[in-house]
Amino acid sequence: MSEQPTDRFLGLHESEYRRLAALENVSAETVTEALRQIGHEAKVTACEYVRPSAYNGIFDIVLDGTLATLHVWFGDSLAGAEAELALRRRLVSCGLPLETIRLPVGDEPLHVGGQPACVLERAEGNEGPNYVPVNVTDAYAETAANMARLVAQVHVSALGLERLDYREPPWLASLATWKPELSVGRAGERGTAVLAALDAAKARFEAHCAATHLPVGVVHGCPGTWTVLVDDAGRITTMLDLDSAHRDHLVFDLAHLLTQWGQCAVSESESRFEPALVRRILDAYTQVRPLSHAEREALATAVPLRHAIDMLRVWNAVGNEKLVPFSWPEYLDGLHVELFEDAEWRDLVVGAA
Repeated sequence: MSEQPTDRFLGLHESEYRRLAALENVSAETVTEALRQIGHEAKVTACEYVRPSAYNGIFDIVLDGTLATLHVWFGDSLAGAEAELALRRRLVSCGLPLETIRLPVGDEPLHVGGQPACVLERAEGNEGPNYVPVNVTDAYAETAANMARLVAQVHVSALGLERLDYREPPWLASLATWKPELSVGRAGERGTAVLAALDAAKARFEAHCAATHLPVGVVHGCPGTWTVLVDDAGRITTMLDLDSAHRDHLVFDLAHLLTQWGQCAVSESESRFEPALVRRILDAYTQVRPLSHAEREALATAVPLRHAIDMLRVWNAVGNEKLVPFSWPEYLDGLHVELFEDAEWRDLVVGAA
């Protein structure tokens, strides 16, 4: 196990890290030449690397004088890029607010720097409410409810696409991949106890899934507050980061939605789940896709489990003040392992039916 903190906690393969780093060399000329290769005379006059998402490097470009967005795939599975494009086309055709594809328009694929790519219409809007509110305002609650309805629409609209070859594995499969890399040595017995509690919660959730045959389909994978753009009134204009989509239990995506949108800040370093906000999110989701009693029962374990798995992604960065400015005790407290057995969670998510 590594004892050194690292910022490489994206769960990528070594080759993917190399391709991600190579994206810094993508230029306007590179993109223009790539378009020439598939018979388009469009010219790119500006190209700025904005950020990476799960498996895409995202660029702002100017294409024939108009603003556009370029996504360049760096995931190992090239089929994953095809799955993402197929899913995007389906969701756009169903009227969901996503960036539409400008290029390629035919069957010939676009490659930039040897990697699959696509040019999208530039999305309009402001960054979503990427914070945990101290007090839940009506505006925040309404945005959270709109996000819940949007996630449910993804789950319903993507029916039939769950067999595509997505790059992102199910999240519980990722847990086994991340654990060998954790720097548990600095956490001692307490860190070991945290992992044991996670394993037990994972086993309970999987047993529940097997016994009740919970629905499986295409999930967004990461429906956080940072994965949407909103207008000045807080209405969602665009859902982002579709490359995190994959085949999984639908209820686990809903669990992530609740962990990201259902909390209030208690202090600078602590937060708590707000019952009224959790119920509002669940009510909004079920307006589009009703939940079975078995799914609500599964949520009682899935929500805190998904919350803990999210925090594991930054485990290796703990102790590196540049990346994560909190201590090991604060970090372990933040996992809220005690919630795995908390009857209040069951009352909250099951009682809201």
